[in-house]
Amino acid sequence: MFDRILLPVDGSAASERAREYALLLAETYGGEIHALAVLDSSDVPEDGDDASIDDLLEIDVRPTANEAISSVIEAGERADVSVIDSIRSGAPVEEILTYVTENGIDLVVLGTHTPGRLARFLRDSIVEQITQQSPAPVFSVWEAEDPEPVDLQQILLATDGSESALRASEFAFDIATAFDASVRGLYVVESRFGSSGSLHTLLSKEGERVLKELQASGAQAGIHVTPMTREGKPADEILAAAADCNADLIVIGTQGKTGLDRLVMGSVAATVVRRSEQPVLTVRKSLEDWSTE
Repeated sequence: MFDRILLPVDGSAASERAREYALLLAETYGGEIHALAVLDSSDVPEDGDDASIDDLLEIDVRPTANEAISSVIEAGERADVSVIDSIRSGAPVEEILTYVTENGIDLVVLGTHTPGRLARFLRDSIVEQITQQSPAPVFSVWEAEDPEPVDLQQILLATDGSESALRASEFAFDIATAFDASVRGLYVVESRFGSSGSLHTLLSKEGERVLKELQASGAQAGIHVTPMTREGKPADEILAAAADCNADLIVIGTQGKTGLDRLVMGSVAATVVRRSEQPVLTVRKSLEDWSTE
């Protein structure tokens, strides 16, 4: 499933943490890592002409790019993982998305938090754009103060039965199979609809139906899904559930609106990515020109 993994790098601690997950996934799936550094002109002083900006990029930014790329190549050699390196100049989001399309990338592993000197794509707003626009799933990793060894043994799959949630479940089940991981399926009944009444009852029954279908599809994939239902604000409950079950990964669909505008809206996924201490895999709904095979 993950033959070509894109790893944007900028030399930050978050980028290094993302590298660990990219290597783990590449080793497990027998894939290759595409290490990409973007020379962003917004990281150099704005005064001066284009020529001087280009010079500053070469003098002040490219050495950091070279160092960041080299660290991935060295780590890949130690893990016996093939690394394809690339350095581009331009707007980070545009360059990353273009690279995804041009190279048939299956997964983007992106470190988020403190930006380095290379590019601004590690900032929340840029990460959110990549998460929402990338045709390939995005595996977001936050920088950790006291990082533990990377692991993917406990997966929390947030669902509402929408198209993007169903597609996200395919990725969750595949990762669970590859890592022999446990999967918990979470449905959130939103508190804004009240704690009682006919609509609350309808949503609760809908949650039961969605979770039963998720368990059935999991069984077909050889995965046992433990169902969970919570009530409250979706992003808050997803994060709380992840903490309660010590999840190693949260999987969630994005841009999947349902008639009641529930769980898998992009805004919920973006909030989870922004606030989660665990890695988050966001998956867009199926595209006609994109295959996960």
